[in-house]
Amino acid sequence: MEARPQSSWREIPVDELRRFMGELVADSNLREAGRLIGRGREAVRKFVSGDIETPHERTREAIAKLYQQKYGAGVMRVAETAQPAATATPLKLILPQGVERATTEIRAIFEIVRHHDGEIPESSSALERWLLRKVREEYASEVPFARPRQRKRRKKKGAENHDAQTE
Repeated sequence: MEARPQSSWREIPVDELRRFMGELVADSNLREAGRLIGRGREAVRKFVSGDIETPHERTREAIAKLYQQKYGAGVMRVAETAQPAATATPLKLILPQGVERATTEIRAIFEIVRHHDGEIPESSSALERWLLRKVREEYASEVPFARPRQRKRRKKKGAENHDAQTE
């Protein structure tokens, strides 16, 4: 009897892990997806958007093990399971980073549509409002981390006397 090769987390392609994380983010949010793999939301955002081509070995292992948890035995199992329908990508992964820059981009796109010579669909203004609201909601759902307060540098005792003498 021939031994069947064990499915390892290393066998799962990075593109498949990226697709999986994109679905996870769409189903929850960046912070929750990061918590599940033990990484920060920015690391998740950069991986899903493609800024990080190949994640660190430990990050890849964490994503792959979560993938295996959800889909079973990994790559061998993927071919047997029905693939879920494509989910919507969060707007903040498509548009420029930051709520102000994203809303400016949306307004600029619709301004071009309004100045176009052809007839504008009636739903364009409703679509613009919906996109603007959706972007604000996506950014409002994430609470920014408070930056640690930085203490002022202490001057050395000898430096105070030296400064007084030079003046």
